[in-house]
Amino acid sequence: MDKLPEYRMLEDSLFQHDTCPIEILSGPFNGIIYKYGQISLKEVEGENLQVNMNIEIIKAPEGFDQNEKEFTQTIGEIFVNIIETKGVVPDPIDLESDVHEDPVDNS
Repeated sequence: MDKLPEYRMLEDSLFQHDTCPIEILSGPFNGIIYKYGQISLKEVEGENLQVNMNIEIIKAPEGFDQNEKEFTQTIGEIFVNIIETKGVVPDPIDLESDVHEDPVDNS
């Protein structure tokens, strides 16, 4: 993709969703509104990181194909831009502190 399109995060009060909807404001996908669902990252041996995204299209023209390669690349780049510029990075999971062992009974 040559250039990241303009986009905006919509107020949640306008829509009732668990994640903030995104509206694309320029380029070939101008006017499309979507939200991110589950996103998973998988390291593939010998390749780059593989990212799988579930998205929900809220508004799009009739006949729009959300699986079109250019669109999936666009929303992937928007996602990366949001992470990089908005500082929306989840806290890392500390697996060690999440491990619970039964206490040893020394009686």
